[in-house]
Amino acid sequence: MFRSMIVFCLFLVLAATFAPPLRAQSVGKVVDGVERRYNALSALQMGFEQSMEYAGRKRNLEAGTLYLLRPGKMRWEYSDPAGKIAISDGKIFRQYNPNSNQVRQVALASMTDLRAPLSFLLGRMRLRRMFRNLRLESADGMHVLIGEGRGGQDFYSRVEFDVDPADYSITGVRIVGRDESINGYRFSGEETNPTLSASLFEFEAPAGAEVVPLTRSFREVPFEGR
Repeated sequence: MFRSMIVFCLFLVLAATFAPPLRAQSVGKVVDGVERRYNALSALQMGFEQSMEYAGRKRNLEAGTLYLLRPGKMRWEYSDPAGKIAISDGKIFRQYNPNSNQVRQVALASMTDLRAPLSFLLGRMRLRRMFRNLRLESADGMHVLIGEGRGGQDFYSRVEFDVDPADYSITGVRIVGRDESINGYRFSGEETNPTLSASLFEFEAPAGAEVVPLTRSFREVPFEGR
C-alpha cells in the first residue's frame, strides 16, 4: 500500500513536470473561440446594462439595446435614461444626452473614450494585437479573459471580458481606465446577424439641441460626465 502511494505520488510529480502549460492552452483556446465567433458576424443586437464608478462613487445603472453593423456602425439606444442615444455611422460617433440637451461628436478613427475596447466587434478582431498580457481566470462558471492596454495611447489600463465557455459569447465587459474609473457592461439576449436597417445608424440632432464641434475624443467627459 505504501509503495503504491509512493508510485502514485511520483506519477503526479512527473505529470506536472512534463505536462504542457494548461493555463496557456486555455487562454489560446478561449481567444481563438471568441475571435471565431465574432469575426464571422456581420451584425449583432443585444441588451445591455451599464454601470460606472469613479473615485469610489457609483452612478445609477443605465440600460438599453446595442446594435452593431459592420463596418463601423453602432447604436446605443437607452431605455434608462429614456432619450439618451449614441450612434456611429462608420465615420463619426455622436452621443446625445437629454439632460444636457447636448450632442457630442468625435471621429471614429480617433475615438479613445471608454467604448473603444468594444469596437473590436465592428471589425476583424485581433485580441492578441489589441491587448498585452492576456490571461484567463474563472468566476461564476464563466471564463474571465483579461487584457492590458498596450501603452499610454490606450485610455484603459485593463479590460476584462466575461466569456461563456459553452459558445464563447461575451456576456460582460469591465473597462478599468488609467484614472481608475470602472465602466461595466452586462449583455443579454444576444442576436447574431439580425437584419438591421441602415436608418438605425443615421443621427439627427433633436430640435434645439446644442451640437458641440467635432473633438478628438470623449475622454475628458466619458459618457456625459461622471
